Amino acid sequence: MMVSSFKEINWSDLSEAVPAFMASIVMGLIYNISYGIAAGFIFYCLIKLIEGKAKEIHPILAIVTIGFILNFVVLAVL
Repeated sequence: MMVSSFKEINWSDLSEAVPAFMASIVMGLIYNISYGIAAGFIFYCLIKLIEGKAKEIHPILAIVTIGFILNFVVLAVL
Protein backbone atom coordinates (compact mmCIF):
# COMPACT_ATOMS: atom_id res chain seq x y z
CA MET A 1 0.00 0.00 0.00
CA MET A 2 2.84 2.42 0.77
CA VAL A 3 4.60 1.74 -2.52
CA SER A 4 1.49 2.67 -4.52
CA SER A 5 1.76 6.25 -3.26
CA PHE A 6 5.24 6.59 -4.81
CA LYS A 7 3.67 7.42 -8.17
CA GLU A 8 2.27 10.66 -6.72
CA ILE A 9 5.70 11.98 -5.67
CA ASN A 10 7.18 14.73 -7.83
CA TRP A 11 10.39 12.88 -8.75
CA SER A 12 11.76 15.79 -10.79
CA ASP A 13 12.13 17.91 -7.61
CA LEU A 14 14.67 16.14 -5.42
CA SER A 15 13.94 18.40 -2.45
CA GLU A 16 10.49 16.77 -2.30
CA ALA A 17 11.33 13.31 -3.61
CA VAL A 18 14.24 12.37 -1.33
CA PRO A 19 12.51 13.17 2.00
CA ALA A 20 9.32 11.38 0.93
CA PHE A 21 11.26 8.34 -0.26
CA MET A 22 13.44 8.19 2.85
CA ALA A 23 10.45 8.59 5.16
CA SER A 24 8.65 5.66 3.57
CA ILE A 25 11.77 3.49 3.44
CA VAL A 26 12.61 4.16 7.10
CA MET A 27 9.00 3.43 8.10
CA GLY A 28 9.12 0.12 6.28
CA LEU A 29 12.51 -0.99 7.54
CA ILE A 30 12.19 0.10 11.17
CA TYR A 31 8.42 -0.54 11.57
CA ASN A 32 7.99 2.80 13.31
CA ILE A 33 5.95 5.60 11.80
CA SER A 34 7.38 8.33 14.03
CA TYR A 35 10.96 7.46 13.05
CA GLY A 36 9.92 7.57 9.39
CA ILE A 37 8.40 11.01 9.84
CA ALA A 38 11.56 12.10 11.68
CA ALA A 39 13.70 10.87 8.78
CA GLY A 40 11.54 12.81 6.33
CA PHE A 41 11.86 16.00 8.37
CA ILE A 42 15.61 15.60 8.76
CA PHE A 43 16.21 14.92 5.07
CA TYR A 44 13.93 17.79 4.03
CA CYS A 45 15.84 20.29 6.17
CA LEU A 46 19.18 18.82 5.15
CA ILE A 47 18.41 19.11 1.44
CA LYS A 48 17.12 22.67 1.81
CA LEU A 49 20.34 23.60 3.64
CA ILE A 50 22.48 21.97 0.95
CA GLU A 51 20.57 23.78 -1.81
CA GLY A 52 21.05 27.10 0.00
CA LYS A 53 17.33 27.57 0.59
CA ALA A 54 17.42 27.70 4.36
CA LYS A 55 14.90 30.55 4.41
CA GLU A 56 12.24 28.13 3.11
CA ILE A 57 12.45 26.09 6.32
CA HIS A 58 9.77 27.19 8.77
CA PRO A 59 11.15 27.86 12.29
CA ILE A 60 8.80 25.31 13.86
CA LEU A 61 9.99 22.67 11.39
CA ALA A 62 13.60 23.51 12.27
CA ILE A 63 12.87 23.18 16.00
CA VAL A 64 11.10 19.84 15.54
CA THR A 65 13.92 18.56 13.33
CA ILE A 66 16.52 19.52 15.93
CA GLY A 67 14.41 17.69 18.51
CA PHE A 68 14.33 14.56 16.34
CA ILE A 69 18.11 14.72 15.85
CA LEU A 70 18.64 15.09 19.61
CA ASN A 71 16.30 12.15 20.19
CA PHE A 72 18.35 9.96 17.85
CA VAL A 73 21.59 11.07 19.51
CA VAL A 74 20.25 10.27 22.98
CA LEU A 75 19.01 6.87 21.82
CA ALA A 76 22.40 6.12 20.26
CA VAL A 77 24.30 7.11 23.40
CA LEU A 78 22.12 5.22 25.85
